[in-house]
Amino acid sequence: MEDLLQALCKLDFTKTEADIYITLVKHKQLSGYKIAKLINLSRSSVYKALDNLYQKGHIYLLPKEANEYVAKRPEILMEELKSDYVATADILKEKLSQFDEKPSERSFFNIEGYDNIITKTKELLLEAKTEIYMNTTIDLQLFKSEIEMLHARGVRIIVFSFSALNHENLPIELYSPAEIEHVCHSSRLMLVVDYTKTLIASNMRHSDYIGTFTENHLLSSIVSEHIHHDIYLHKLKNKYEKSLLDKDILLCTLMEEYKDHDIPL
Repeated sequence: MEDLLQALCKLDFTKTEADIYITLVKHKQLSGYKIAKLINLSRSSVYKALDNLYQKGHIYLLPKEANEYVAKRPEILMEELKSDYVATADILKEKLSQFDEKPSERSFFNIEGYDNIITKTKELLLEAKTEIYMNTTIDLQLFKSEIEMLHARGVRIIVFSFSALNHENLPIELYSPAEIEHVCHSSRLMLVVDYTKTLIASNMRHSDYIGTFTENHLLSSIVSEHIHHDIYLHKLKNKYEKSLLDKDILLCTLMEEYKDHDIPL
């Protein structure tokens, strides 16, 4: 009974209206007085709710000496409500979209929390039309269904990682130094979609994830270059069978000092 009440309340019934409608469906035909006794509510509350239901067209009034009410058949009422909600949703979608301008290239949106980062990543993946660049230590199997859908659409997916990622049965181009056994102290994600949308996130120095999403072209360019350069260095190391990043070419900067504690050069 409680689940029926809650379901009707989601369809714009008050709790009293829902209770009355269910009671009428059960008992077929009742007066307001009898309904009030059955659901143990005051007659004033019941008559007010009956009037609302009548005005909405959810019940019928049988004109007799003691006015009695009949519920509109549930299968008919539900179809009517469904049609009304769909039509209203379509109108709202059309009208509200007029105000929904694309975010400015200057806009940056902060995202907090691991689950929110994963949800935003999945959303961006599904928006891709041509190419995706990703640098991450996050388990790629979390995005398995999205990756398979993208592959079916012919979207190219390029991934680099310093971690040993499980890419079994995933149709991606993965570049990862196989010999690395280093454990990163933080988890990261850098994602560029179609060279226009960028999401960067990490739990570095934080107990939970923080991230930033933007359609700023400059950041898309910078992050894309970063991912490409990681892959270039990886491929050069394989080609010449040695790392080209030795201590002689380092700049001795704060960035290198911090990076050395997180990801090996």
